[in-house]
Amino acid sequence: MSYRGPERRRGSPDRWWRHALEEIDLGVCLVAGEGQLLYANSTARRQLDETSPLQIIDGQLIASQRNDQLRLEGALADVQRGLRHLICLGRGPGRLSMSVLPLQDGQGRPTQAMVVLGKRNLCGELPMLAFAREHQLTAAELQVLQSLCSGLQPQEIAHRHGVAISTVRTQIASVRAKTATESIRDLVSMVAQLPPMQGVLRVMERA
Repeated sequence: MSYRGPERRRGSPDRWWRHALEEIDLGVCLVAGEGQLLYANSTARRQLDETSPLQIIDGQLIASQRNDQLRLEGALADVQRGLRHLICLGRGPGRLSMSVLPLQDGQGRPTQAMVVLGKRNLCGELPMLAFAREHQLTAAELQVLQSLCSGLQPQEIAHRHGVAISTVRTQIASVRAKTATESIRDLVSMVAQLPPMQGVLRVMERA
């Protein structure tokens, strides 16, 4: 009779790590050889669309520009030597940063790569909402916080929301007090460090 210990009864490790990667709002790909895609979570598949400098074409990770493709191939080749890379592909607003990390097989040899895609936004929607609930921010304060994290200045926020600059400054002061931050820079830095999360509905869509 084959072994039916708890780890066998609860499902294979492959199933569990796939579920784990689907729970984070961060693009992750597992790659073999010179770019053969073994797995990409749904965040990565959404991010690597037709506007991205890196795309999934016929089961391969392919950069749209020749120079970027050479850099990607070089990073993947270095995985076999256990080297890690951080590379940036594309130009302008669509620029994509990514880390290429070696993964070892059962004998400790690096044979595959994990490609982690840089975030398009400072913070995802769900972590921002969870942060607001944790610190009891009002809806207006959450709007101001989202605007600050988008790089807007208080005057721009006031103009966009159609309120007085004094109102925005009062809301910023309230957010800082509730989050115990000393400046807007500290507040934005705090939000930038929030862990990624996926929404329940998005997870259910993949089930």
